Amino acid sequence: MSNSPDVSGASLSQLIDLTGRTAVVTGGARGIGYAIADRLAEAGATVVLSDIDLDAVQQAATEIANRRSADVRAVQTDVSSSRAVDELAAIADAIGSGLCVWINNAGIYPATPVAELGDEEWQRVTDVTLDGTFYGCRAAARKMLARPDLRGRVIINLSSVAGIRGRRNLASYVAAKHGVTGLVRGLALELGDEGIRVLGIAPSVVDTPGMRTRREDADPDQAEYLKKLEEGIAAAIPLGRVGVPDDVARVALYFASDLSEFVSGVVVPVDGGLSAA
Repeated sequence: MSNSPDVSGASLSQLIDLTGRTAVVTGGARGIGYAIADRLAEAGATVVLSDIDLDAVQQAATEIANRRSADVRAVQTDVSSSRAVDELAAIADAIGSGLCVWINNAGIYPATPVAELGDEEWQRVTDVTLDGTFYGCRAAARKMLARPDLRGRVIINLSSVAGIRGRRNLASYVAAKHGVTGLVRGLALELGDEGIRVLGIAPSVVDTPGMRTRREDADPDQAEYLKKLEEGIAAAIPLGRVGVPDDVARVALYFASDLSEFVSGVVVPVDGGLSAA
């Protein structure tokens, strides 16, 4: 018996409806995570919004809940702590019929030439971006495997175009995101027999508050480097613009819904065609 139901008879409104499903979004206080949570809430999901910044995630949850008339709950989580991620999974799984959707979005991306990249910075990037994603996949899998009859179980990892190809001066981030991409492919095979889908999204440059803050806080030389880097990437994008958070959020909604019921194990670039070059 297949663990992937045929949903051909469902209407479009039914396919995209997440009512009754509980979804976790890490790194959700702003930017891409916020936009994803907003779309999931709009589709009817109960959203557990997680971030290391408690004040910011509480504000974000309140804004989305009010805008969408939805159930959005804020949880402070440091994803570099496996214990904290396990606690987040327990909170989400206790809501309604259990945890259905887990989106690993949290990550950091300092730009440092490899000759200047210290052990501490390398470790921090991998702790959050790769280890945090792994902890999320593992915690979600444990809860989802315990609920074999629960529909719509899916794990979505935010990789990056840097997780598909190289980028200058981002050795730690590139390595971490390649690991995230690997988790998608490996876990899709491992969990598919249990009816759990695993998917990835690989954005390119997305205009987020985090990117703007990084530019503003950088020293003059670093700020100039970041400006040229982003301008160069934007100029290479066939569709002629950088992304916005909702570009990524709409793909996450597609993956989280029954629209993509027979899709698993792929990492989809959301990059305006950049990775086609």
